[in-house]
This record gives sequence, C-alpha cells and structure tokens, in this order.
Amino acid sequence: MRLSEYLLDRIFSLICMLVSALLLFGLLWLIETPATFILFAEIIFIAAYIVALAYDFFRKRSYYNLLLKMAEQMEEKSLLGELLTQPHFLEGQILVDILRRCNKYQNDQISNAKQASREYREYIDSWVHEIKTPITSARLMIENEKNPTTLRIDDELRKIDTYVEQVLYYARSTDVEKDFKVEKTTLQSLVHAALKTYSKPLIQAGGKPVLNGLDIPVVADSKSCTFVIGQIISNAIKYRKDNLRIEFSAKVEKNDVSLFISDNGIGISAADLPRVFDKGFTGENGRRYSKSTGIGLYLSQKLCKKMNIVLSVSSEPGQGTTVTMVFPTESYLKEAGL
Repeated sequence: MRLSEYLLDRIFSLICMLVSALLLFGLLWLIETPATFILFAEIIFIAAYIVALAYDFFRKRSYYNLLLKMAEQMEEKSLLGELLTQPHFLEGQILVDILRRCNKYQNDQISNAKQASREYREYIDSWVHEIKTPITSARLMIENEKNPTTLRIDDELRKIDTYVEQVLYYARSTDVEKDFKVEKTTLQSLVHAALKTYSKPLIQAGGKPVLNGLDIPVVADSKSCTFVIGQIISNAIKYRKDNLRIEFSAKVEKNDVSLFISDNGIGISAADLPRVFDKGFTGENGRRYSKSTGIGLYLSQKLCKKMNIVLSVSSEPGQGTTVTMVFPTESYLKEAGL
C-alpha cells in the first residue's frame, strides 16, 4: 500500500479537515482572538489529525503488506485466512472474517469435488474390470468358431479392449502414483509385453519390429510403461507407409537409460510437433485419419511425468518419427530419494 493510494482513499476526510481548519480560523478571527493563539490552535488541530492519519497508515500498511507477502509465498492459497493474525483495526478484522468464511466454503467445495472425483474413478475402475469380462468371453467364443466374420469381430473387440484400457489409465491419471509398482525390469521385457499386445495389428499392417540391445535393466512401473510403449506402437501402425518398420534401440548413460522407438512412417510436420502432447490435439495427420483421438500421447506424457520418465518426440515429414523415453537409473533414484 502506497501513501498516495492511502491519501487518495482518504480524500473526503482530508477535505473535511481543511474545511474545519478554515472555519476554526474564521471563527477565531471574528471574535478578535490574537493571531498567535489562532496559529497555535491551527497547528494543534492539523498536527493531531496528521499524527492520527500517519498512525492509521503505518499500521494498515504493515498488515496489508504482510498479507500480500503471505499470499505470494503460499502454495495453498485457501489456507491464507487460517494463518492470518487478527489485526487491531476494524476493517482488517472484517476482511479476515470474510477471508476465513470464503476459505471454508472453498475448502468444502474442493473436498466435495475430490470426493466426487474419487467416486467417479472408482466407478470407472469397476466398470472397466466388468466390461473386460464379456470382451474376454466373446473372444474365447470366437476362438472356438473361427471364420472371416468372427475374425473381423475379434479385431473390433481388440480395439474396444484397447480403448477400455485407455479409459482406465485416463481415470487413474490424477493419482496414478497409488497404483504404481516400481520394480526392476529390462527394456526388452517392456518392449516384448507391448509388442505382444499389438502383435495382431502389427502383423496385419505388415510391420516388422527390430530390437537392438535392449537387455538393459531399468527401474519402472512395468504396466504403465508397457501401456506407453503400446501407444507409441499404435501410432506407428496408424500413421504408417508401406513396409512398416519399428526399431527399438537403447543408450546407457551415467544417470539414465534412453529407449528409442523409431518408425519409417509418414512423420509429423514441424508445425504440429510442439503440440503432440496436448490433450485432444490430432494435427494434420489426425485430420487425415478419422480414428485419431489425440489422447494417447497426452496420457503417455502424463504417466511418464508421474514416473520421472522424460518423453520426447522428434520427426521429419515423410521420414518417420522417433520417440525417446529416458528412464532414471536405480542409483540416481536412490540419490534423489525417489
């Protein structure tokens, strides 16, 4: 709070004081009071007002500056009202009371929203597991009655299963850490698990996976990493050219291990590349392929951040795309306390 702002806010009070001082001067002058007494009376009157004004300004400035400083430094702004001390002036007391009431209302709303979100996630989790049962049953029936029609139905069921899995991860993405099971594994195991899930569409697309030097240990949540790698494979299949080739390679450094997933597909334009992890963004390729949802890479990036894995994409239009997953090593995780 600046002095100029404070005085501007008290402009009516200042005008009243000046008018009162002039009236006092005029009254004392009319009754022929000596000039010395008039001067002393005016000085006492104005000095008393200035002292009162200065006292009010400094105590309010000190409190409001503290309030602003706390608001800037606090991460949980909704706790501001609870941490404030009770001021010694009425305006501040009213302000603190209003803040505390607003904060209580906001905290109640946040609590209700969290509860509703938790119940929704629990319902989605339950629904996903329930819906998987008839999907699995239908695929088993198809295994016993194979013909061109049932095989096409099996392809559609596989797509449904993939989308259902995506829904489950999306619903859990806000507090996915609770579902993490960080364990020792290898890049080869993660890639093999993802390839197994997408083996049929990869074969149908005529794709050829190439694995180079993946027998490298990493510490990660296998299920989530398999899902992320699967999304990358799915995109490679979706945005392919003839003679699809997906190459998996790795690089070991002091504090991390990098997994490179490269394809020889249609690539991504330079304009779209910075936005590939945006929610719902499909870009130029997405407009050409109506099945694109713009959720796969967004969700993959979100999961990777939770796992302290750096996910990045590089691409050249017509030359293919390379997705890089950088895993922190076990020793680095221990040093960082993760």
